[in-house]
Order: sequence, then structure tokens, then C-alpha cells
Amino acid sequence: MTSALIGKKLGKYHITSLLGQGGMATVYVGHQADIDRNVAIKVLPPHPGQDSRFVDRFQLEARTVARLQHPHIMPLYDYGDEDGILYLIMPYVTGGSLADRLRKGNLSISDAERLLNQIGGALDYAHRQNIVHRDIKPANILLDREGNALLMDFGIVKLLEVSSSQLTGTGGMIGTPAYMSPEQAQGLDVDTRSDLYSLAVVAYEMLTGKQPFVADTPMQIVLKQISAPPPLDMLNAPFARVLGRALSKMPDDRYTTAAEFLADFSRAARGDMVTLPPAQSTILYNDATLNVPATGMMPPTGTLPPTGMMPPTGTGAYPASGTFGTYAPQPTIITQQSTNPLVLLGGFAIIAILIVVVVILLVSAIRPPVDSFIPLPAQIAAQATIDALNGTVTPLTPAPPTARPTVVVAPSLPSFGRVSFGTSASAGDTVDVRVDDLIAPADGQSYGAWLFNSETEAALLLGILRLDALGAGAISYTSTETAPLFSQYNALLITAETTPGDIPSATVAYSGSFPMSVTAALSEILISSPDGLPVRNSDQLGSLVAGAQIEADVALQHSGLAARATTLPNVQTHAEHTINVLRGQLIQEDLNGNGRAENPGRGIGIFFFLDAIEAQLEIIATQGEGAAMQSQSELIRVCILNVRNWTDIVIDNEFQLLAATDIATTQPQKTESTFYTEAIIEGIDLNDNGQVEAFEGECGLNQISDYGVSVSNFVLRAGGL
Repeated sequence: MTSALIGKKLGKYHITSLLGQGGMATVYVGHQADIDRNVAIKVLPPHPGQDSRFVDRFQLEARTVARLQHPHIMPLYDYGDEDGILYLIMPYVTGGSLADRLRKGNLSISDAERLLNQIGGALDYAHRQNIVHRDIKPANILLDREGNALLMDFGIVKLLEVSSSQLTGTGGMIGTPAYMSPEQAQGLDVDTRSDLYSLAVVAYEMLTGKQPFVADTPMQIVLKQISAPPPLDMLNAPFARVLGRALSKMPDDRYTTAAEFLADFSRAARGDMVTLPPAQSTILYNDATLNVPATGMMPPTGTLPPTGMMPPTGTGAYPASGTFGTYAPQPTIITQQSTNPLVLLGGFAIIAILIVVVVILLVSAIRPPVDSFIPLPAQIAAQATIDALNGTVTPLTPAPPTARPTVVVAPSLPSFGRVSFGTSASAGDTVDVRVDDLIAPADGQSYGAWLFNSETEAALLLGILRLDALGAGAISYTSTETAPLFSQYNALLITAETTPGDIPSATVAYSGSFPMSVTAALSEILISSPDGLPVRNSDQLGSLVAGAQIEADVALQHSGLAARATTLPNVQTHAEHTINVLRGQLIQEDLNGNGRAENPGRGIGIFFFLDAIEAQLEIIATQGEGAAMQSQSELIRVCILNVRNWTDIVIDNEFQLLAATDIATTQPQKTESTFYTEAIIEGIDLNDNGQVEAFEGECGLNQISDYGVSVSNFVLRAGGL
């Protein structure tokens, strides 16, 4: 199918050439004729037994990924199913990937820190939306023309995992061995900490130009991920401490968030020694009792310990790794052939061993005395895998007694889905509910999805939520009223219903909400504010964004009049108008010397409204529940920052027009002024992908409404409000 699709169409996209191919998908260059832009088309490989259930899950995942709005996440334009071919539409980025860059060697510390902060920031944002990437690697990090990172391929690995393990029955693990976490390598459930491990591998490669684990075959790399210590001797001491923690074999011993990892990485980049929590003392080879030398070499001395064992206390350094040859990483699917009886027996043996692992995990909740060593579950699983491959049984030799400090992990409530507000005909008139892993309701009952106001107890039934066999489902609702849904309801209830009535039943299985103070703040920004301008032919006041847009529209009109004027006095008259309209209440001046300080606008100015919007964002930041809501509000701040910068550029150009003595010399200022006055309203598509996004230098006033609606999105958790 690789070349057979060239020249054909998927939906409205005409495939023109092959861009790349891997184990996960094939990527083509396509053209969207209706808006004359090139796009990247990622086609998922067909799977045996691919049925409507997989297609439904594909659509659910695609919708989730499409809602990720972050400056360093590759946006998803579209997705579709064309005659059984599942595809995703993304921007066509021509700057290459981080993998391409790393083939030339390692990065400078400053470049590595800059890119890692961009990638990690995107990952932290996705994690706060309860999305795990599962395949962080340099090939999935694209670089734009200015060298900024775009993280891509969210959700694809999860789709293939579902297809492979639950729909086709083949079993196995999917990912890239060189960047795979130990738990993913063992086929265990993964969470955000698995992504952090993979991110640490990428950071290691950016600093050294090499992957921490290399070998002749993918399976050998997998075994090293599970059991071998990382070669930290290639790093200086601060980076060795940070990456040593991030590359811990046990998830509980790693950083808990990308933000925490990035903060320590930046400290290491400055040359500061990073202080690790007590739980890391044995992870970094008893670093709590030893001072790491300035060269960054890690203890102990001598030969490597037995596979999977914790190293003994000592001094010196591990010998450098890298004697296993090299392996060019490709997305790999490692499976077990179900038709081979010997492998079946091996599989049963592994299952039995994994049961033992589970028992050990449960027992290890109560730490044994220091002198009664129990091997780590990752060590047991690694040796079990080796034994299954070799047909042998090797008992693990206990390591020397090593104190394992008690690690207390703060419990986190799992989420079961997400509520997202969107726009169909008007801002905020649509809500999408997407759920995962819900327990099916009792016989004779179904789940009702209700929008709910926690203050007035007003409720709106969105419909019956149908679940698939995996406990996943989705429901979408579009209102016919003029008021946005997020301004009327601040919560969602999923209730067990026999026959839904006018109000939700008392049995609330899942719920989520955001504070009413956020509703009020967001409503002032997007709907109506006491500081807004009167709406024409109405007794209502408009929103803060609308007020800024009205003043910007007048400024654009007069900037254009100045640009088209044929005499210098007319140019300068409209230059004064443009400046006074934009500055408004700040200052009104007679700038062209005609004896009048003229302002054809409303006299308020654009800065007044920008300040008022930022004041409401402060309310959201301080009273909003959840980092995701605060992060989403930051997208509005990016747009406001752009508008402020562009307004300053316009005012500066208009002042240059006022100072001109010859109209023949004014064309550069006219052109730049009208360009940026329009940008204040419409934004600028800097990366030429056909979409104005919440990036520095891209979004303007119009995009605040688009991104503002999503500030009210929230997650669902078990139980009532």
C-alpha cells in the first residue's frame, strides 16, 4: 500500500508523494485544494480483524489528540476513514526531525536545555490532560524552520496497542526499544512516568550524541532497559544526578512530573549540583553516602554486578558502556507467535512468573528489614524473560544488603474522561464528553450525562452515554441557545438511570466541575462585561475581547487610510487617529499640529481591554482547579502578548509617519503599520500551515475566543462532586 496511494485521494486530500515510513505508520505529502495548502498525511497500517470497535476507538483518540493546543505540540487538522484506511492530517513541516539533527552529533548544553524545555513543556501539558504519549523519541520531535520543537504522534501507539492486544489477540509490546521504559518493555501498564523515562533517554542523547543503551538486536536493548544501569559516566556530575533519577528502573523512583524534571535539568545546565530526595540514595548507587567526583564518574569500582542487581557501595566508576555495537532504532512490534507450542509453554511460564511478581509487589508494600534483600520486580521480570528465551531456569542471586528507604507517594485520583467545550455556530455552543475505563452500569440501568450548575442545581440532559466493551464512550451536544454552555453549567454528572427524567438521579457514578468564579471570569472575557462596550442596537454590554476588537477595527481603518493617502498632511492626520484610537484613555494628543487631539474611536483604547482580560485570567489562575485549566488560560496570554507587541509596532510606525518630511519616504512605515494592525485582529500564520495558532507571533484577538472556550474544559473522576 506504500506507493499505491500516491496520486489518490483520502477525503479531500490528494496524495502527492511519500514522505517516510516506519513500523507505526506511513507518512505522505498531500495537498488540500480548497485552501491551497500542503499537509502531512499519516496512514495507520491495517490490522487483521480491524472492526468497527477499533474504528470507534480511533475516532475517540483522534478527537482527544485534536484538542491538544500547545505551541510545541504538532496540531492535528483532521482524521478520517476512507475504505478502511485510517488516516490523520497534520501540518507539513520541512525542518526535519530531532533524529536528523542528532545524526550530526550531540547538541550544546544551551540548545539541549532549550529544546528539552519545549518538548517537556508540551509533554507536561499533555499529561495534565491525562494523555500519555508512549513513544517519545527524536523521530517524533520535528523542528520548524527556526529550530523550535514540535512533539507529534500522540495517541498512535495507544491505538496500535489496543488493536494488537485486544482486537487481534496476537499479544506483544509496541514501541521503540532504545527509548522504551522498563515497564513498557515488560508489557506492563504505563503512565506518565514512562514518558518521563523516554524523555530522559532523549535528553541523554542530546547531551552525549549517543543512546544510553545500544546492542545488536532489539531484544538485547529491551533487556538492558529492564536491568542494566545507565552509563552515567559520560555526563558531568549535575547531569548524572538528574538523569540518573529520571532513568530509574522503578517508576516510583523517577520524577513525578515533566516540570520537576525540567527544573532540575535547568539547574544542571547552570552547573548547580542538584539535591535529590532520600528515595534516590540507592537509585544513584548509594549516592547519599558518597560524593560524586567532579568528573561525574559514578560509583562503584570494579566490574558490573550480576544482571539486574543493585551495585554495592564503593567508590570509583562503572566502566563505560558502548561495547555492544550499534543498532539503528526503528519502531518495533515484538510479538509472540501463537502457533509455536514451545513458545506457548514459555508464555505460560512467563505468566506464572508475572503472577509471582504481582505477589511480590503486594508484599513489598511492607518493606523488609535491610538484611533480608528482595530483588526488584524489574530484575525478576528481566531474568524471567532471559530464561524463557534460553529455555533455562536461573535463580536470582541476592545482592549485598542494601538499605531501601521507604518511599511515600502521594495518592492521585484517577481520571475517567474529559469534558471539552467547543464552537459550532457560536463560541461555546458545543460540548463533547469522552470517557474511558468506566464500569458498566447495573443491569436495567444506563448512564445519563448531565450538564449541571452547582449553585442553582439547573441540569441539562445531554443523552444516554453508550459504552463499548472497553468502557469507553463519547457523546456530543450542540445548544440552540445564544448563551454558551460553559456560562450556564460548571459541572458534568454521569448518573445511573433506569429511565432518565427531568433531573439527574441521586446515584452519581462519575463527575467533574470547575468553580463558578472561573465561569464569571471567562464570561467577562468572551460574553459580556461591565467594562465592555455597548452592543449596537441592544441594551447589553459586550465582552472584553469584543471591546478590544472594536477599537482595533477603527485603528485598522485609519491605518489603511494613512497608507492610501496621497498627501503628507492626510497621512499624518490618519496617523494621529490610529495612535489615539489604540492608546485611548492612556493619552490623547494633538500629534499633527492642527490644534485638535482627534480620536475617531470609542476613547477607551486597546490597552484598557487587554489589562482587563489579564485581570480575569489572574482570577482563573488563582481560583481555577487543576493545572490543565491554568495551562489553557496561558494560551490566551500568548495572544495578548502578541497583540501588545504588534500594537507597539503600529504606534511606532505611525509616529515615524508623523515625523516624515517627504511622502516618498513613508511607504515602508505604511506597509508595516497596516500589516501589523491587521495582525492585531486576525493574527499571523507564521509557519504557513493554514492555521493561526496560540504561538508567540501568531495568534491575535480573534483567536482569544477560540482558545478561551477551552479554558473551561475539565476531567471526570469517580463519585459525586
